[in-house]
Amino acid sequence: MLKKTRRDALRDAALIGTGFAAFGSKESNAAVGAGPITGSGSRWDAEYDFGHRILFMDEYLNSTFSILGSLSGEVAQIDALADRAVHSIKNGGTVYSTAGIGHMPYIEQRVERRGNPAVIKDHRVMQEKKNKAEMRELDCSAMKKGDFHITNYCNRSVQEARDRGVYTVSVPVNYVNSEFWPKDYVYPNEDDLLLGDVSNEVLHSHIPHEQGLVHPPEIPWMAICPSCVTALGAIHWMLSAEIANKLADKKAKPFEKSTEYLAILKERLEKVGKEHRDRIREAAVEMTHRVRSGGRWFVQSIEHTGFRSELVRVASGPWMPNTGDWNANPFRNVMLITGMSPAFPEEVAAAVKAQVEGAFVIGIGPSSMDGVVPSGCLIDVADAGFDNFSPESGGVLELPDRDGKWCPTSGIVGNVIQQMICAQWADEMARRGSIPYFLLGNYRGGRPFNRMIKPFAEARGY
Repeated sequence: MLKKTRRDALRDAALIGTGFAAFGSKESNAAVGAGPITGSGSRWDAEYDFGHRILFMDEYLNSTFSILGSLSGEVAQIDALADRAVHSIKNGGTVYSTAGIGHMPYIEQRVERRGNPAVIKDHRVMQEKKNKAEMRELDCSAMKKGDFHITNYCNRSVQEARDRGVYTVSVPVNYVNSEFWPKDYVYPNEDDLLLGDVSNEVLHSHIPHEQGLVHPPEIPWMAICPSCVTALGAIHWMLSAEIANKLADKKAKPFEKSTEYLAILKERLEKVGKEHRDRIREAAVEMTHRVRSGGRWFVQSIEHTGFRSELVRVASGPWMPNTGDWNANPFRNVMLITGMSPAFPEEVAAAVKAQVEGAFVIGIGPSSMDGVVPSGCLIDVADAGFDNFSPESGGVLELPDRDGKWCPTSGIVGNVIQQMICAQWADEMARRGSIPYFLLGNYRGGRPFNRMIKPFAEARGY
């Protein structure tokens, strides 16, 4: 048995003080729960640099604030668009959104999503034909004159709807070619159309054309860790809030609710940076030890499946999650579970099951819901729990003529936390000479690249 040093004892006490009580055990194969892998000689293990001038998690969070800061410059346009949308609704029109291209955005923005004021309707009607990026084309044939449409798509059907009187707003996304992306970086749209050809106006999302926000020196050909949920989600909730507010209150102040939402979102992400930063790095170091010693990394989300989707087979995302055999080396596995409720039964059960099998469990979610603290919260059950600082069952905004609160932050904040964990895991892996594979997006060369790396990633495991 390894002898504990005074440094070990102090380290254990420090970890318990920050909520990492499960790190106290030095036995890596504990019957229940997960102890750290033997070999850590200091708090952060090997502090190698290898050209990293900023921790990857910090780069991700800083770039997230850059996107949100840029969106604050769009609030006047969002307000004007809300006025137009309200006019459409009052005259019998429908406000549609197809601005959810990606993995999580579509799920986050669905009408039935908890906290959605539902003033913007889903439209997931697709044609059979695909574009050159092998994505199915949007079908707007059911939209009528007087409707309002906010979209990421760029094809003839979108253009034809615009031409017959559907007010169309294009929102740039990294998957769809536009006049704002580098030439030939993304596959061309139908008939080489660009956003200005199919819409009445463009609302900029400030998603980078690569989508990833982290630029590892070891992976110079791409940016990693995706960002479109933050931008598209924020736009959706800001616009929804303004439309709902203006529908109920003719004297609503300009961009009152969109700026309030953005301020709350920024405040909560600032809290993530202040309160979770060190513990995210601790978790990332533990993940690194486990993966490098043969463990597998799995992710799960049950109540809001979008969280899982944003870490599994996504552009700029890691190749590893949910691959390989869970049972091959269970005492080295990692399970990350992200939720939007404090104690969603199936998610808590999944966390406990993974712990019993020896995995290191990371949980992300709120610590309470509408002032109630349930027993057995996910973030308390987990070995490493991270509060998403979004303790509302609905959202963060009071809207006139509606009970409760609307427009949530739990989706965006929860995803930012899990992306920061992923980013820092990549940082710690790279510092130890084990650079993970990440997937390119559906751009020119993306699919061939992903096929090319598959056998190498499968052979190595990450």
